[in-house]
Amino acid sequence: MEKLKGDASSRQYFRGKNFIKVVYPPDMRESFYNYLKWYNIYKKNNLPVPELYDVDTVNLEMLIEDLGDVNGVDYFNSLKLSINKKKFVEEVYSYIEIIQSIPEKEEVEEPQLSPEKELNFFLSHCMRCLIPENYEGFLKDLIDFTLENLNNIPLKLAHRDYHFRNVMVKKKKIYLIDFQDTLFAPEFYDSASLMFDAYLNLGKFREIEKNLNDFYYRIVALQRNLKALGTFCFFGFKKGKEWFKDSIPNGMAYISEHLEVLKPEFVNEWERLQQESLKNI
Repeated sequence: MEKLKGDASSRQYFRGKNFIKVVYPPDMRESFYNYLKWYNIYKKNNLPVPELYDVDTVNLEMLIEDLGDVNGVDYFNSLKLSINKKKFVEEVYSYIEIIQSIPEKEEVEEPQLSPEKELNFFLSHCMRCLIPENYEGFLKDLIDFTLENLNNIPLKLAHRDYHFRNVMVKKKKIYLIDFQDTLFAPEFYDSASLMFDAYLNLGKFREIEKNLNDFYYRIVALQRNLKALGTFCFFGFKKGKEWFKDSIPNGMAYISEHLEVLKPEFVNEWERLQQESLKNI
């Protein structure tokens, strides 16, 4: 079988004849079983997921449908007409509401997202490899501001990693992947992850989100983009997956946009930080 390029995890992927073999390392046993659980729930709720063909619970391996190599970023960029791009974004966006509605139909006991844990992840993995250490005090103030304002936002079920590289397109049909970390998160979490996807700058197509410039929407988007920067730094600087560094400029620029809405007095300091940090890529 052909070994495929990995994702933001230590899973391994191999392409066989009309299937993909996914191999989980021993320390991802919980994630393996979460995938099986959420596969059944997503399937039951008519969400488009790849077929699951076979499972080896001893070796933590599974065979899933081969969706090809066209992810949502590639597909969006291949579309020539704005109307088709908008239609594609709207369809991907529409599945968020279905995910959020699952607890209305069946009992779902899942953990809640820990914004504090995600923001500490950002701080620990971005400092001193991307961001100079003299900005640590400013970043702690930024994190405190973010956490303080997340407290009043209701929780909804969320895919948790809802971006266009976790969307695949096969024969013009959309599929959702990497859904094993589904949990309860601030209600705009999946939307903010999609609208401010650092892999794909949607520009004017973000306007399908009616809450786009609301304070609480932007505070969730800020938290999500900070966490994503932590992921890019962890894999790009510490795990040798250089391609993750390519998304850092977009992610940092989004944070400037959020701060202009949320706390303009933070913008100048963030932009100085951004200018110095981008030299380290």
